[in-house]
Amino acid sequence: MVVVESEAVAREGLDGTLDVAVLVASEVVCAGLEAFLSRLPAVGGVRVLPLQADDLPERIRLADVLIVAAEQWSMLESCTDVCGLPSTLVLGDDLYERWNGDLSSLPVDGFLSLKELSVQTLGDALKRVAVGEMPIPASLAKRLLTGGRSRGTASAQGVIPLTSRENQAFALLADGMSNKQIARCLGISVHGAKRLVGSILLKLGASNRTSAVITGMKSGLL
Repeated sequence: MVVVESEAVAREGLDGTLDVAVLVASEVVCAGLEAFLSRLPAVGGVRVLPLQADDLPERIRLADVLIVAAEQWSMLESCTDVCGLPSTLVLGDDLYERWNGDLSSLPVDGFLSLKELSVQTLGDALKRVAVGEMPIPASLAKRLLTGGRSRGTASAQGVIPLTSRENQAFALLADGMSNKQIARCLGISVHGAKRLVGSILLKLGASNRTSAVITGMKSGLL
C-alpha cells in the first residue's frame, strides 16, 4: 500500500482533509492519480488498495472518498453487504456503452473521465461530491439525457422510473432538505440518504439538486 501525504489544508467547501482510497488495477493510472491527488491541498492521504486483499471492505470503509476504475467497479457489489461505502467516484470513459445505460445498479456518487483527468477536474469532482452534488463529465451527461430518447424508453415519454423510496426522498430534496434531514425523515442512515439522492440525480441526468428539481418539475415527478 502506498500512502502519499500532503499539507492538511482544506479546499473551500470541504471540511478538513480527505483520505482518498484508489481501487485501480492499472499501475500507470494509479501513478497518475497519486500525482494529481498529492497536489490537492484538500487531500491528506492517498491509499492504493490491493485488489486481492481479504479485508478490502474494511480498507474501503476507512476512506472519505473512493476512486474506482470502471473495470473494478463491480467489485463494490460485494463490499456493500459488509460495510458502508464512502463517496464513490467511478473513473473511465464510454461508461454508458459499457453498462448499457444502467449506471445506477452499482454504488456511485460521481464519475470521472480518464481522458479528461487533471488536477483541476479531480479537485472539482472532490469538491462537488463533498457538498452533495454528482460530478458527471459533460459527454456522459449528454449521453444519459439522449440515450433514453434514442431507445424510446419511458424517460423519452417524460416518465422517469424512480422507486417509491426515491420518490419520497425526491420530495424531501425538493423541499430543500439536506441528506441528514432526509435520513431523519425516512428513518434511514445518512449514508443511505446519500445513496438515494445520488441515484435520483443519476436517473434524472442531473449534476446537482437544483437541476434535478427542475427536471422533476418538467417531467411531472414533483
